Amino acid sequence: MAEPSDAFQSITFPAWRDRLPGQEGHSGRYYVTLAELLVRLGSFGLDLRWKVWIDDARQVTRFAEIENAASGAGIGTLELLAMVAPGFQFVDADFAGYAGDELKVVLREFDSTSWDLCTADASLLREMRRLFPDWTPTPEDVLQEISWPILRRDVVPPAPASDG
Repeated sequence: MAEPSDAFQSITFPAWRDRLPGQEGHSGRYYVTLAELLVRLGSFGLDLRWKVWIDDARQVTRFAEIENAASGAGIGTLELLAMVAPGFQFVDADFAGYAGDELKVVLREFDSTSWDLCTADASLLREMRRLFPDWTPTPEDVLQEISWPILRRDVVPPAPASDG
């Protein structure tokens, strides 16, 4: 059965990457930061408001400041980018991007080893799959841990009972 186009899908890709020939910086490995992902969202993410949860944020003053800035109505993409650039590395953190009241994307950093990207936007998924060709589908048990309300529309509700 084909999945509806408005169903959230999720991919996982390693946070640590090999540098490509000619890529800026030293040879070897580098870490994909939240700042890089926000930039790679491009115009899709520009007008989003972000809600943030960072594990043990109270133990790191800067992380607590980011969480506090994102409380209430959330924080705009450019403001969040300014707070995390050039690059913070979180251990476990969730970043949920909203357009109004509608959840558009979740970026989840897991254990400083991988990123999960959840969205219903097919063009964003295609672009991220192109940028991170070693992606895999996010395991179902990981999806169950995501605290943001990702609507799973691949389950068809039962038909209402008829009276006649």
